[in-house]
Amino acid sequence: MEAMNHRGLSVEELAEKATFSTSTLNNMLRGKSVHRKTAAAFADALGISLAVLLDETDTTGGASTVHEYLVAEVLTDWMAASNGLKFQICRLRHMELDREARGKRFDLREMPTDEEQRCRTLIKRHPTVCQAMNEHPNIVRNLTAFRDPVESFYWVIDEWIDGESLHRRFRNGALDISEARQLMLDIANGLSSLHEQGIVRRELSPTSIMVRSSDGRAILTEFELAKLIDRGPTVSNGQWPIDPYRAGEADTDDVDLRADIYSWARIGIQAVTGELPEIGMEEECLRHAGIPDSVRDALLRSTNVFRSERPESFSVVIPTIHQWV
Repeated sequence: MEAMNHRGLSVEELAEKATFSTSTLNNMLRGKSVHRKTAAAFADALGISLAVLLDETDTTGGASTVHEYLVAEVLTDWMAASNGLKFQICRLRHMELDREARGKRFDLREMPTDEEQRCRTLIKRHPTVCQAMNEHPNIVRNLTAFRDPVESFYWVIDEWIDGESLHRRFRNGALDISEARQLMLDIANGLSSLHEQGIVRRELSPTSIMVRSSDGRAILTEFELAKLIDRGPTVSNGQWPIDPYRAGEADTDDVDLRADIYSWARIGIQAVTGELPEIGMEEECLRHAGIPDSVRDALLRSTNVFRSERPESFSVVIPTIHQWV
């Protein structure tokens, strides 16, 4: 029904376009069973896939359309970010354009007005960061963000990236040397550009890094918890869950770009060894990694628990990775 309304088609017009009777279409709209070939004909008449049409009656995540997008697939269960925000990831399909998108749906239902406003402010940090990066090749491109007027969800819609998360990629163990080197450069370049704009990513992990299938490029996502350095405190007083990639100071307001350097190095160690060592065991983990001494030293300095001992910026680190042959 939503797709019909979007295209301005009446029941009679769609039935005629699909060469079926209006009664058959009305039966389908009421949820009655119809032959799959019949449903496929209506999907073709609407210019959408049968899978999308059938997903319109799915109740796993709420509304089947949002603005000009159809919810083609709900990719995750409800999850909670470190600051408590509940969200789902959905695969969206534009109803007019041949384009897919990644939708992050935040559940703000049943929140008091002041709490909902606070959460919306946090959520909008993601498109703010993406806009500041001006389509950087290692930063996801945001398309839009808005509150759904029908459901009390807040949507953040990004470009669709064909690929897999680095978290999933790590399930296969260590990367080959050239892939690990490029990954470390991509992540460092993305983070360095954020820092130049006064933004600290603060909670970087493999789940928030996509690896694109076409070229293997690493793309950073999920900026709701980023710290905008010139805009004051941004973290709630609640305790964040333990994250083995996050610097110890990252969940406080006393945080700077060296927290990102720490996360980058922890991810880099896992890329070259296939393991994520216990904190303080990085040197032992890298002992037989087969990487140049200069790279190993950069990783060890960057994972120092005392941030004063870490490199001051990625301008110190990136040349070392570039020289890694």
